[in-house]
Amino acid sequence: MRSFFLMLAFFTRLPVPRILYSEERYIRGIPLLPLVGAVTGAILYGASFARPYLSGALYGVLLFLLYLLITGGLHLDGLADSCDALFSGRDRETMLEIMKDSRSGSFGVLGLIVAAAFYLVLLPEASPAALFFFPVIGKCTPSIAVNLSPYIRPEGMARLFAAHCSRFSAVLGAGLVFLAAGMIDRTLLLPAICSLLFAAALTLRIQRVLGGITGDILGLLCEASQIAFLVFIPVFETISKIF
Repeated sequence: MRSFFLMLAFFTRLPVPRILYSEERYIRGIPLLPLVGAVTGAILYGASFARPYLSGALYGVLLFLLYLLITGGLHLDGLADSCDALFSGRDRETMLEIMKDSRSGSFGVLGLIVAAAFYLVLLPEASPAALFFFPVIGKCTPSIAVNLSPYIRPEGMARLFAAHCSRFSAVLGAGLVFLAAGMIDRTLLLPAICSLLFAAALTLRIQRVLGGITGDILGLLCEASQIAFLVFIPVFETISKIF
């Protein structure tokens, strides 16, 4: 339980009991990361009961703000830094230096705008079950990414995560997502599979550019997989109506 609270403290802004940090507790908490997503999803699921009382646009803003309050925009920061680097058109070493810069450039700002636009459009249309699952999808993605691509920073908390995240953790997280999606709402199963496959493909594409991944890239992959999941839901709904 202490490892779980430690992971909640790292990846959310929720008020949790203060736990003394140790590498051993952090490592034990790595397989629990999807459960951190489940806590975020459960809160968003609860917020879905406000839907009948709000307009679609206002409801979307409420959900997005709540998501930001829970997560502190942790992975969105990685998304911005990654966009600044990957769209800079520079060489590999310069891109890695750009990601270390705490300042946001134009591509980072544009990346945040695009991500926010997707969330504001897609969240109001998502079912309560989808609101629960999309943060779980996001928290499964880092475990998959570090097992597909090497971590290339010599330091950082994400390096500890990459060094101790086993294939078992990746398979367990993805398996639990698929099992839960199939049990709760079968229409979410195919979007969940496709969103994780999308994240895997994006990981391999970034590896060809950078030679591996960083903590910022993990943030990008987390947000990208969540958005992909929310996009795939209406896409597959439309396809099923046609065929």
